[in-house]
Amino acid sequence: MIDQRGKYNTELNTPRIRKQNDVCEYVVVWADQTQIDRDIVLTEIDIDNLIRAKGAMYSGYMTLLTSVGLKIEDLDRIILAGGFGSYVDLEKAITIGLLPEVDSNKVTYIGNGSLMGARMSSISNHIRQDVGETVARMTNFELSETPGFMDNYVAALFLPHTDMKLFPKLNERMMQRKQLKKTSDSLVK
Repeated sequence: MIDQRGKYNTELNTPRIRKQNDVCEYVVVWADQTQIDRDIVLTEIDIDNLIRAKGAMYSGYMTLLTSVGLKIEDLDRIILAGGFGSYVDLEKAITIGLLPEVDSNKVTYIGNGSLMGARMSSISNHIRQDVGETVARMTNFELSETPGFMDNYVAALFLPHTDMKLFPKLNERMMQRKQLKKTSDSLVK
């Protein structure tokens, strides 16, 4: 339904994909099924905003890793925090290229990490001392001025990415779907 650039396939035979005010959109819920008396839609502009946001995030952590000589495979654990991180569906985040392909066993969801850290440091002198030592070691890292950031960003402005070798399992699933569609289409003919 959506190509790698985030554009709708207008060739599909469905009333849900339409053009309104020169913008393609997908009708998620029809007006008569809502309490707001209008269709709920997902526009290509919405998808473009998602792609740019995920591209910036992907580029950010890939640039940070590269700058310290690491790759995703080198990480023992990935912590997803905050309101956003608490509700991220790992498989879907990988499917759109928000997160790289990682083993789900490496991912930990912690919810509001800053609040948890504040509580922990308020009740433990040892943790409060660790926080102080960590703060003293921190440096500012300006991503936009780092070589490679823009290259990473531009490469991530596609669903899931321009380099499908970075997403081998997803690529395999997509190839299987294409093959199933071809088989299905040839049976219909």
